[in-house]
Amino acid sequence: MTDMTAHNLAYDYSAYDESERIEEEEQEKKNSAELAGRSHKTTSIIKVLAIAVAVMAILFAMIYGRVELTSLYSKQSELETELSRLQNENVSLESELAKKTGLTKIEDYAENRLGLRKLNRAQIEYVEVPKASVAQAAEAEDDNLFVAVKRWFTGVLEYIGAQ
Repeated sequence: MTDMTAHNLAYDYSAYDESERIEEEEQEKKNSAELAGRSHKTTSIIKVLAIAVAVMAILFAMIYGRVELTSLYSKQSELETELSRLQNENVSLESELAKKTGLTKIEDYAENRLGLRKLNRAQIEYVEVPKASVAQAAEAEDDNLFVAVKRWFTGVLEYIGAQ
């Protein structure tokens, strides 16, 4: 713009001032459009980078999950192998125990080590107990009045089912 300190009424400078003002506004619009375009480009670049980082994070999480799953499967396989080995060992130990505690092994140990022999029918002796030797409880001879009352009272309690 021009310096408007000296106004001369003979000349109308408003038309020139208007065109300069319009040119300046157009220049400002171009500058702001360029800034908006740059800002839009910057914003879109930031958005694209953020989406790329998010996608990479999701892919990393998926790969990490697969790695953990694979390690768990391998650990399970190792444990199943260990379990089958221990079950086989248990079967062999049980068969060894059955062999050592079998009846033939015990009979052999009793005959050879301890000198014991099987009982035959000639060695069996039957003992007869006389039937008359059965013990009987004797009745008490104390039959005083108090004992008789106690017996009567006990009999009544048994009759009514209180005792």
